[in-house]
Amino acid sequence: MLHWSLIVSALGVIVAVLGAYCGWSLFPIMIHKKVEQSVIIADGSEQYKRFVNLPQPLIFKVYIFNVTNPDMIQNGAIPIVEEIGPYVYRQYRQKKVKHFSRDGSKITYVQNVHFDFDEDASAPYTQSDRIVALNMHMNSVLQISENDPGLALLLVHLNANLKAVFNDPRSMFVHTSVREYLFDGVRFCINPQGIAKAICNQIKESGSKTIREQSDGSLAFSFFGHKNGSGHEVYEVHTGKGDATKVLEIQKLDDSHNLQVWLNGSTEGETSVCNQINGTDASSYPPFRQRGDSMYIFSADICRSVQLFYQSDIQYQGIPGFRYSIGENFINDIGPEHDNECFCVDKLANVIKRKNGCLYAGALDLTTCLDAPVILTLPHMLGASNEYRKMIRGLKPDAKKHQTFVDVQTLTGTPLQGGKRVQFNMFLKSINRISITENLTTVLMPAIWVEEGIQLNGEMVKFFKKKLINTLKTLDIVHWAGLCGGMGVAVLSLLYYTYQRGRPAKAPVKQVA
Repeated sequence: MLHWSLIVSALGVIVAVLGAYCGWSLFPIMIHKKVEQSVIIADGSEQYKRFVNLPQPLIFKVYIFNVTNPDMIQNGAIPIVEEIGPYVYRQYRQKKVKHFSRDGSKITYVQNVHFDFDEDASAPYTQSDRIVALNMHMNSVLQISENDPGLALLLVHLNANLKAVFNDPRSMFVHTSVREYLFDGVRFCINPQGIAKAICNQIKESGSKTIREQSDGSLAFSFFGHKNGSGHEVYEVHTGKGDATKVLEIQKLDDSHNLQVWLNGSTEGETSVCNQINGTDASSYPPFRQRGDSMYIFSADICRSVQLFYQSDIQYQGIPGFRYSIGENFINDIGPEHDNECFCVDKLANVIKRKNGCLYAGALDLTTCLDAPVILTLPHMLGASNEYRKMIRGLKPDAKKHQTFVDVQTLTGTPLQGGKRVQFNMFLKSINRISITENLTTVLMPAIWVEEGIQLNGEMVKFFKKKLINTLKTLDIVHWAGLCGGMGVAVLSLLYYTYQRGRPAKAPVKQVA
């Protein structure tokens, strides 16, 4: 008969094999299928509800470059700026679904965005704070008129009517409040007459998103007023059905697979890399992330896709994830030598740029994107060429504060924390026939920088741990308990059997008659 220790050892081996099979085969398959089911957007599902209404608002922080020497700048001095902020807003996103595709793999929607000012997070700053900032709308109108040959004659009339159109400006800077500059609007074209009225009508008809007509007929400029409310862009994204790794990837924007913003190739019908739409809108990411991979986000605000690269493993309040960050190919490596000269729209005259029309490293011309001569950089011109940074005093670039990054949960693609960080600038320069600009030194003038991101709150962390992390830990315990426990029992039982086999047999006891 088999010794009982051999039977126990065999049972231990069976348990260990089952533990290994479950941990390295069965459980991963189960988890993969469960994650697939949870991320696919199907009508009426929990993921659909989270898709339509984000479980928590995004955090939108605005930093303003307050100009401390506006009068000196008018006489040719180098600008001195001081960052103030953050002014913190809660950004609520709600999607208005139009329809699913027939096979359920695509969903089409319009996104509404609403901003609420967070007084506690912004303190001691308030929206009523007074600032001296670049007069974006006046500078934009002047430069557009200068760069468009058809509007050259308008410059003569603009110079004579600046007072009536732009409220008697004394410099290229405006004294206003944070609320007006960002959302409510800085008013101009107030009761214009004659030629001034014609100029104001032309500004209104230009269709700029940042300029809106008021109830009294005046116009008002604001950075984000047009974003606060009903959206207009129509998105079509992948639901993940059939391929969960494509979930939320943008398929079409306004019924087009590509943009028509940047330059295209010389071959007719060829779409350049600059006009390609790749990735998600950054509210979430495809699941099953791997170390060393990269992913894309698409930002309609800057009309381009941005590649994010794996940086490191992280832990966010006990949740494991990967950190991703932008690379040099965002706005540092732009030009024919990097095969993306399609970003070099060359729309601005007499500015600081290279001979081939491309801007220097770290700057991107958004003129064709925003219909305004706005230049994109990283905050505080982080990584930008010295041709731009040396012309401004008060910039303090810091990679930890100003680099774009996102921490993503590895299995589900859920963003844990991070933020898109970009800065909006405009060239300040002398413009022919405009007397208020005649003494200006050409500089790339910072206006604001923004951080749009998320930090998973306590409630969502608890939900995430309950639904996923604790389950993974339990399965991990079962896996290692079965594997190690079974192997331990098997080894101990074999040792016991070997020990018993090696013991000398006891001599039989003689019975006395």
